[in-house]
Order: sequence, then structure tokens, then C-alpha cells
Amino acid sequence: MHSALRPKPLVKSPPSLIPSTIDHLSQSVLKKSSTNQNDYDQKPIKDDNSHYQHHASVSLNNTIVEKSNWYLGLRNSKGKYLTSETFGCKINATGTSLKRKQIWTIIYNCQNDCVYLQSPLNHYLSTDKYGRLKCDSNEINDDYYFQLEYNRNGQWAFKSLTYGMYFGGDNDQLHCFSKTPEWWSPHLAVHPQINLKHVLRKRYAKLDEDEIHIDEIIPWGSDAILAVEYHNDHYYIRSSNGFYVHKDGKLTTKQTNETLFTIELYKGCLAFKDCDQYYLTAIGPLGILMTRNKIVGKDEQFLLEESKLQICLIAPNGKLVSTKQGIDLSANQYERDHSSIFQLEYDDNDFHAYHIRTYDNKYWKIEGFNVQATADKKSLETSFQIESAGNGRITFQASNGKFIIPHPTGHMRVVSDQISSNDAYFLIKFINRPFCVFKCDFGHIGYRNKQSRILECNKSLFTLFTLEEPDVRTHNEGIVYLKGSDGLYWEVLNDLNISVNGYEPSKFALELCSTHSRVVIKASNGMYLRAEQNGSIQATCHNSRQATQWEF
Repeated sequence: MHSALRPKPLVKSPPSLIPSTIDHLSQSVLKKSSTNQNDYDQKPIKDDNSHYQHHASVSLNNTIVEKSNWYLGLRNSKGKYLTSETFGCKINATGTSLKRKQIWTIIYNCQNDCVYLQSPLNHYLSTDKYGRLKCDSNEINDDYYFQLEYNRNGQWAFKSLTYGMYFGGDNDQLHCFSKTPEWWSPHLAVHPQINLKHVLRKRYAKLDEDEIHIDEIIPWGSDAILAVEYHNDHYYIRSSNGFYVHKDGKLTTKQTNETLFTIELYKGCLAFKDCDQYYLTAIGPLGILMTRNKIVGKDEQFLLEESKLQICLIAPNGKLVSTKQGIDLSANQYERDHSSIFQLEYDDNDFHAYHIRTYDNKYWKIEGFNVQATADKKSLETSFQIESAGNGRITFQASNGKFIIPHPTGHMRVVSDQISSNDAYFLIKFINRPFCVFKCDFGHIGYRNKQSRILECNKSLFTLFTLEEPDVRTHNEGIVYLKGSDGLYWEVLNDLNISVNGYEPSKFALELCSTHSRVVIKASNGMYLRAEQNGSIQATCHNSRQATQWEF
């Protein structure tokens, strides 16, 4: 009997992977507008969609086409990444890891069912009839069209649509004159914490006990978080409880061939293929995520969307801010539910401020002296400046310059021209980060090497850490504990390096930055973490403004 019909047993999750504060909500919004300083290994993308791939209508040579962009690295058969050099717009296959010069944009032209390859310098790759390659132009013509082909191992081949030859080569001897496919392995250049959207159902994936269901209208809370982990040209899909998606629809603690997937592009969307050449899809009324068909249709197509930060706010009266009693924002309850969870969306294009979305798909908006959840779209009245006040607390300043201060009734009022008391400080709790990945200008945080427990910040592959929060009744100062997959905690060493060696949790604090939904990290010694290009991370900064901002 399939799980859609049978009773479901409780699944005991590994304790080292499950934060004590995960809320498994009964109903569990979205690519980061990444004009950010943490783009060392992610190409900046400016769009107001939240997809890690951007769908749009664009004009190419005066022709309007539908296109879809994907950001990734390409590894050849020698394990080297396709690289774009700044000097002379030269390209080669010499990269040893996925850094900024190795991140290419695969632009999928939906009309012609072909792709263009755009370099990190925004130039397009082209070939001529002799197989000679160029990558120094912003214009597109027939020499820039390639068709994608796939093999059983999930590798990609790029065939010139005009000349019928394949793109390949090694080192600085790249060409497009092979009559047989030369294979490249795609390495997605995205932040691994994502929301997974099914194209046909227009629903999102969420954790439901021992399965992933595609039935969420809006991805809300920690249950809607998935991690897409790159591993030797394949991918694991990991749920918020640390388990891996198995091809048969179950979740498992073990990494096996049955939990490995390769990726392909169809009509600009992503398809996941298992070890037996079947594709992931959503099965039945619950939309159980599992593999079934060997042919890709709309049922097998997915989008990856950035998981924006979702938070809870505790007002000075100790109660949660929510919209439970209607459209007014009010601090009037102790129990967390959807109405007390809010999504932060930083706008770097028009307002340079945060917009705050509710579960009902409305934005906070100034209405007279009140703050209400009534806006359908972003505007000046929905924009707020957020400043960290330390100890896990933040303030909200509206577009009219006034600060949000709770009324004695609990209602949020925009009445104060300056902060004169603690009434303007709200304790922030991060809801949808059961596991976390930290990235700065120089790369991801990870272990120095396989033998060392010391952390460094220049890794091209990410490491997942668990975020735990102590009981708010005993620790009300924004404290978090950061833990590795083996159950040991982050701690500050005598030389001020950070190691994952602690058997007891050390106090860290994540303070929200005023832009781009990043955080600075305050260590247990009262200092902030600072990253260096050589990879070192030390708790040495007295001032948060001098500390490293982390994509989180």
C-alpha cells in the first residue's frame, strides 16, 4: 500500500541535524536579487523574480524571444572548469574549482529550443565554420546557437545549431569541430537552500513526515526548505530534517546511488534524473516527490527559487508580532503560527529597503499611524529600513522617517521620530534556516581540510551547519548555537580562529544587516567574525560595521 493510503510512522531524525526550534507547520516566498558583495562564486543577477533561473522576454537582434537563464559551471572530462579570463576575453578549461570566472549563464531560448553561453564578462560564446571560438561580443547571431544533448551520466554536450559540430577541448585548446559529443558536467552556481516549485502544478515542495509533498501554495516555514548538494557531477536533494530524497519517494539518512540525481534542461526548466534513468515528478493528490517516467514532460519540470529569510519578531512586551486578529500588525500572542512569520525581501533596485511579506501574500504598509498587512505590491509605503541594535534586536524605520513603536494594546504604530526607549527594539528569530550555509566574498565557510576542525571561508563547495536556538524564556538576547553534522559545536580558539570542536554549545549571535538580508556573526568573546582572502576567519572585530557580512 502506498504512503498516500497507509498510516505514516514517525521518523526519528538524526539529533545532530535537527535544530531544537524547527517548526513543522501543518501547511508550509522566493533567486536572491544578488547585487551583493558575496558574489565570489555566484554571478550577480538583477531581477525581481525569485528564481535561480530568470524567465523573461528579451529582444535579441530586434527579435522578441522567451528565454530562461541558469547560472552554473561546466567541467570537462579532465575535471577542469570552463573559465573566462578578464584579459583579452580569452577562454580556457583550466579552472580547478567553481569561482566567479567559472560561472557561466546558460540562456535557454524557448522558441528555438537552443541555448547561448554567456561568460562572466557578459560576452557570448560563438563558433565559425572552422570550429574557431570567440567570446568577446555582446551581440548574437546564428554562430551563437547551440543545442543541448545529454548522456546517461547526466553530462551535457553543446552542438552548434548552425554547423553541427560539438564544443570541446582542454586547457587553452578549445574548439567546436568535433563530430562526436564532448561532454561537460554542469555544476549549479546557486545558494543551496532553495524552494522547489513544480512547473505544472504550480505548487512547492515541503517536508511531510517521511516524504516530500508538492502541495504548498506558498513555501512557508522550515518545512519548505530543501538543499541541493553537488557531489561528483551529481546532486543530492536534502530535506529540512537532514534526510535525503530517495528515488522511490522515501527519505533516508544514507547517501546511496538511489539518492543521487543528475540534472537536465527542458524548455528552460530543470529535470532530475535518477540512477535508473527515471525522472523526478509529483505523484498523486499529495504530489509525492519520486521518480516514475523515462520521458520528460511538464510533470517532470521544476524551478529552483531562493529561500528568502523568514522571521518571527518578539515585541518588548514579550509577545509575537502577528496578523492573527486581522490586517493590523499587533503583538498579542505567544504561540507561533503562520500569522507570526514574515518574509524579508530586500529591494536593491527602487527603494533600497526591506519589504515584509505575510503568509497571506500581503506586504506591511503604513496606513496613517498604523502598520497593516494590506498591500498587494511593493511601494514606498511598504518599504522599511531595518537596523540591528545588537543582542539579536532590530528596529524598523518607515519611509516617512518614523520608527515602529508598539502601542500598549500591542498594535504597531509609526509615531516616533527617534528611538528614545527600548520600545522600538524587536527580538528577531530566524524561522526557515534549520540548516545554514555561510558565504562571503571569498567563498563558502568549510573545514580547512579533512584532518582539521578549523573553519575557513574560501571554499568553493559549501558545508551545511545546523542552527539551534535556546529557549527564549531563558535566553532572550538573540543567542544561537552553530553545530556541525557530527554534533560538535562552533567555538572560539585561543588564537581567535573558529573551530567545530565543542562538546558544549558556545554562544553566537546572528545580527541582520541593513541591506541584502545578510548577517554578521558575533562570537562568544564579544567580537565579530572577520574573513580574509587567505581563508582565515577570526573573531577580532569590535564593530559590526567592520565585520564580514555573510550570505545566509
